[in-house]
Amino acid sequence: MPVTIPETVFDKYFDVIDSTFTIFGVTCQLVYIDKIEEISTTNDNIPVNKSINQHRKDPSDYIRQNRVFKEVEKREDIVLKVYWEPKDWVKLTQGIVAPENAIQTIFYATDLDKIRRAKEIIVHKDIKDLQEMRFRRSGEAFPLGLRKIRYFGCFWERS
Repeated sequence: MPVTIPETVFDKYFDVIDSTFTIFGVTCQLVYIDKIEEISTTNDNIPVNKSINQHRKDPSDYIRQNRVFKEVEKREDIVLKVYWEPKDWVKLTQGIVAPENAIQTIFYATDLDKIRRAKEIIVHKDIKDLQEMRFRRSGEAFPLGLRKIRYFGCFWERS
């Protein structure tokens, strides 16, 4: 005989989990490459990459068909629950191997598209002046919680 769970149980569960975002959540910044804009200069001052020191060149400037482009960063605030210790992570399988200095974040499913588009994340915006901690996504986001429709988790490695 199947057991039916009233919808109010799920509503109460979602209310409790939502409240943990206001209690334990931190404001982070998603970093996007918003657009690539042409720099209109008459003098091309970007050196040719024939030097042994080409790694010192700013990688955000590049030349394409005699036009100079620059990548522009855009930042957007988002509230996430951040877990720094692997013992606090939501366990998915036994075989998860995370890089050193990795973190796990939990966020709303409505923010999934933003997380996928982000190049990096700056964790804990409020202490960014003391230490800026940038991470890049490690793997794909995964669904969490009851019904697996409202929350997602993601692993990040230090960039």
